[in-house]
Amino acid sequence: MSSLPSLDATAKCLEELLAWHQVHHPHLATHWQTLYGLRDRLHQKAWHIVVLGQVGRGKSALLNALYGEAIFPVGAIHGTTQWPRTVRWHCQDQIVDLTDTPGLDEVAGSERAAMTWAAVETADLVLFVTQDSFTPVECQARDRLRTLRIPHKLILAKADLYPPMAEGIAVSSTTGQGIPELRQLLQQWLQREAPQARALRILHQASQVEQSLGAALGPQDTSAWSWLTTQMVASLLLPGGFFDVVLAMISTLAYIRNACQAYGVPFPLPAFGSLSQFVLLWYAAIYLASWPGLTFGTELWGVNTNVVLQGGVILWGYQQIRRRLDPYLQQGYQWGHHGPQRLLQQLTQTRAKVTASG
Repeated sequence: MSSLPSLDATAKCLEELLAWHQVHHPHLATHWQTLYGLRDRLHQKAWHIVVLGQVGRGKSALLNALYGEAIFPVGAIHGTTQWPRTVRWHCQDQIVDLTDTPGLDEVAGSERAAMTWAAVETADLVLFVTQDSFTPVECQARDRLRTLRIPHKLILAKADLYPPMAEGIAVSSTTGQGIPELRQLLQQWLQREAPQARALRILHQASQVEQSLGAALGPQDTSAWSWLTTQMVASLLLPGGFFDVVLAMISTLAYIRNACQAYGVPFPLPAFGSLSQFVLLWYAAIYLASWPGLTFGTELWGVNTNVVLQGGVILWGYQQIRRRLDPYLQQGYQWGHHGPQRLLQQLTQTRAKVTASG
């Protein structure tokens, strides 16, 4: 599988997102400016590998063994690394930034943990260092990596002191056991998987940015009320239910199209078929709402009763349409043909097929 197309498609996706938001959402720039950073990360020549683990797991010693020099400080006292530190490493023809991080369970607490996870957020690959069993802290950290969709390799450090586990790569920084194999594994990963892994990670983050923007757009979108008011007033002036249905068709399509443009979602929606089923039933309800006055006469029901009944049906219909639209609108641009969520799904499916066949 070629990794270059995935990077090109991701770059195109980010450029389209930025161009759209610059024109349509400049007032919400704080929500989508993160996309600039994602675009810059996508084009970085160096791959970012971060080591993660609890205090005393031998993270710094592992990086020294990989690097071939004692460049990261180690000591007899646990917790020598107090903030993330990065060095440039050349792995064959690949450029790598190796980052050492404080332990997950540092005595200093949340401040160092925040620095650690900030470094992890920008990682292309995480080396998750443990020993002979998982602690609750490590289980939580692995779950968080999966949620963030950050690729990680399990490293069983201090293999000269602890028995091996069923999974992971056993290494010893003291004896050198497993270090050549780990270097080879990283070389293969950098050559074969790193570009697509970066693309998938950045697409996932871009999708989250779009969802955040969609949530911010929600309270500002009052277009439904303007279309509703227009239809209610026109219903008072138009004779008969047929004309009300025609007006409802025009105003509904115009409202949905306007909402799609505001949120950056293509029109018609990918799920427009299921939405149209409800809309057709709603049109029928608007038409039937005009029957009481026609059947029983104005003496019994009166014009005002007709208007109230039709107005209630129209109001209910707009509320239901908006409720059905929200799940799509608030996911933002990702429903487009090149949107982050759609592209993320395509690349994930492609990688799964290649893995299954290979």
